[in-house]
Amino acid sequence: MSAAPETAGTAAQACTPGTPLYSAILEFLYREAALLDESAYAAWIELCAEDIHYIMPVRTTQFRARGAGFEDVSFFDENINSLRTRVARLQTESAWAETPPSRTRHFLTNVLVEAGERPHEFAVAANFLVTRTRADQGYQMFTGRREDLLRRVAPSEFRIVRRRILIDQTVITSTNLSVLF
Repeated sequence: MSAAPETAGTAAQACTPGTPLYSAILEFLYREAALLDESAYAAWIELCAEDIHYIMPVRTTQFRARGAGFEDVSFFDENINSLRTRVARLQTESAWAETPPSRTRHFLTNVLVEAGERPHEFAVAANFLVTRTRADQGYQMFTGRREDLLRRVAPSEFRIVRRRILIDQTVITSTNLSVLF
């Protein structure tokens, strides 16, 4: 698939399941999950765009009439510099929340892809399940929806421009939030 700009209609059709574009995006997401599960953080950060916005808003329980319950306050709200610092720290012994390191599994499902507002950008929504176990602690699970914006930088190469993590839990019972989503 060429990296030439696409019209909105063509881009929307190209994003449907079974198309080469959808398959390339899905493979990107699966490979990204594998990097996180393998603690290959230096390789993972290379998948992030310089202008990334990586955010997990706090969720509160709301009546449906008041919306989904996501607040302006966030568990984390990061850019490329703070993510690089976080990744660098995870690779040291001074990241006490990750010593010994967590063992994680990232699962994605119900992946939907739409053309973004700009050429070469794609809005990707997916449900996630992240499991973590560390030392002799039991499993900790995080579930929710991820809203990503991916930018195509080559025919089969993408960068994460935005990741909004909409967690299902209103109370986070894990020992910390040191894992990457």
